[in-house]
Amino acid sequence: MNYIFTSIFIITSIFLCIPVAADSTDIHENAGTRAMTFLKIGVGAKAMGMGESQVAATDDLYASFWNPAGLASLQKPQLALMHNEWFAGINHEFVGFALPIGNNTVGASANFLSFGELQGRDQEGNETTLFRPYDLAVVLSYARSIGNTLAFGANAKFLREQIADDSGRGIAFDLGGLYAFSNVPLSFGFNAQHIGPRVKYVEDAFELPFTLRLGTAYRLWNETVILTMDFIRPTDNDNSIGIGGAYTIGNVMQLRTGYNYKFGGNDLGATSGLRGGFGLTLRRFQIDYALIPFGDLGLTHRFSLIANF
Repeated sequence: MNYIFTSIFIITSIFLCIPVAADSTDIHENAGTRAMTFLKIGVGAKAMGMGESQVAATDDLYASFWNPAGLASLQKPQLALMHNEWFAGINHEFVGFALPIGNNTVGASANFLSFGELQGRDQEGNETTLFRPYDLAVVLSYARSIGNTLAFGANAKFLREQIADDSGRGIAFDLGGLYAFSNVPLSFGFNAQHIGPRVKYVEDAFELPFTLRLGTAYRLWNETVILTMDFIRPTDNDNSIGIGGAYTIGNVMQLRTGYNYKFGGNDLGATSGLRGGFGLTLRRFQIDYALIPFGDLGLTHRFSLIANF
């Protein structure tokens, strides 16, 4: 019971403190200096609806983003699809497949960000040709469980960013770990994301947005309730913390909420940190939805699907 009260106290305290500090914002000195920043956009409506706090709780194919070690939890092959209806006509798509083989899991996925059709202009501001910029990451994943409590995972990512006639290519790696206590429903995880060499555009080269994620998760009442908390340390922005909770009704419906707070203040206002969503389990399928506000930019919607085979 002490673990339960401690977890509730910590998460409640964070919720109470966030609104007080959420109005003070400063631009980080490294903001806008990294390449392939689309890599930081989360995938999967489940995780997004819980404040983007999934490092220690992820147990499906979307673990390839949050913590590849979580892929070791898969019992059956999975197919995952996600559509992110973002602002300003930007669309974000994800597709992936994973296959457990004994204590190992292998997977492949693709992460695609499309900016639609844009009007090109020359240095004098005159219209030129139309172009369609995009970002693409093709990811190969591997995870291995060691006993019932420990798992490790890794990603190899092949990256491409296209802007008009210019493009950048690169490679990156993720390394993750997950530990679950055997006698307490508590787990810890870490994920070191976007490790790799600089990406060259035309004549200049830029670093990748290396990010370190540390998280914990606690499950209550036979996993009917789960509480999560992640600490996120990027190299191109302020540190942030994500907290979330989910409640499962009748093993069919899941209700989720969370908050993601950037230290120093959320750039788009306090309400932009709010997260919410729900999920439905229908036999072999898991359908999830998340609503993410972006301040004056409006609301964004994520839809994701998992199929078990």
